[in-house]
Amino acid sequence: MKVFTLPANVSPREQGRAHGEAFRPMIADLAALRLGLTIEIGGFASAEQVLGIAERHLPVLEAFDRDLYAEFMGIAEGSGLDPARLVVLNHYTDLRDIDPKVAETPAEDDCSAVYTSAAGGALLGQTWDMHGSAYAYVMMLEVPARGDVPAASVFSMVGCLGMTGMNSRGLGVTINNLKSLDAKVGVVWPALVRRVLKEAEAEAGRDVILESPLGSGHHYLVATDRSAYGIETSGQKEKVVFAGEAAFFVHTNHCIDDEMAAVNVVSTESTTHLRYETLCAGLGTSAVVDRADLWRRLGSHDGYPRSVCTHLAGPEAPHKMRTCGGLVMDLRAKDLWATAGCLNQARPEHFAFD
Repeated sequence: MKVFTLPANVSPREQGRAHGEAFRPMIADLAALRLGLTIEIGGFASAEQVLGIAERHLPVLEAFDRDLYAEFMGIAEGSGLDPARLVVLNHYTDLRDIDPKVAETPAEDDCSAVYTSAAGGALLGQTWDMHGSAYAYVMMLEVPARGDVPAASVFSMVGCLGMTGMNSRGLGVTINNLKSLDAKVGVVWPALVRRVLKEAEAEAGRDVILESPLGSGHHYLVATDRSAYGIETSGQKEKVVFAGEAAFFVHTNHCIDDEMAAVNVVSTESTTHLRYETLCAGLGTSAVVDRADLWRRLGSHDGYPRSVCTHLAGPEAPHKMRTCGGLVMDLRAKDLWATAGCLNQARPEHFAFD
């Protein structure tokens, strides 16, 4: 698994520039791949149309968090990529939803997330399911502390600010994609993940999400070993759907709240309900005993290839869904396991804060 540590004691722009320079060819390849998929799946007329909408996200990001905007622009500079193309790389799922043809697009199954407080602490984990062609670009991004902002270990892709992870204060965040019918120009969602990871408490992370200029649908699960919150969002709405009421919580790619479901759509081909039912049934029958147990459940091949660890992509359909990686965070011990690719029987890599 690729690992990149942002340099410490330099500006956010210099950190981003180092990231961009380190993966310059791969960032260009991934941006081109996602631009093509946005046109094909999102139903846009041309690359120019996509890039024009993507560019409108830049001032939103700058107003949202100047340091993350500087890091983002540094990645663009270091990789030699136009910033609008870097928006496409980072914001692919939400950008794709802006076109009204979103309801007609094929199934997109993006991630299964689990929180449990029944293991002598608190565990938070997810699969990261995406178009199978994204697998080659997966990485871990190590973010150093800056002033009172904690260090973070972030599951990401080359050129991306970050997708899920944990900070050194023991706050973790996971994501599930939701296909929103009311998408709009908003904050680039990986920047929202990184912004949440600047906080120390789950309540503060929850409030960051609730107060942010959202672009499209996601479910965010924010937790420490003291509290946890699940928040479903769309382009125009957000709602807390879990606040620690149970010993475990599962979320896949459909809304569990009726009000939120009304502004999101699920393809009839989606595996989201199968994955949700499999995980809930297992957790309801037997509590998670440790992180290895949760790792095993997230890597389940029951019902393969339409399993929790998803394997719909293949040589003839490289852009179909596949589990391109995953992680399990121990929020009390403040360390995590992660891997690129399939979780089933994978030997995870260990990431900890010194």
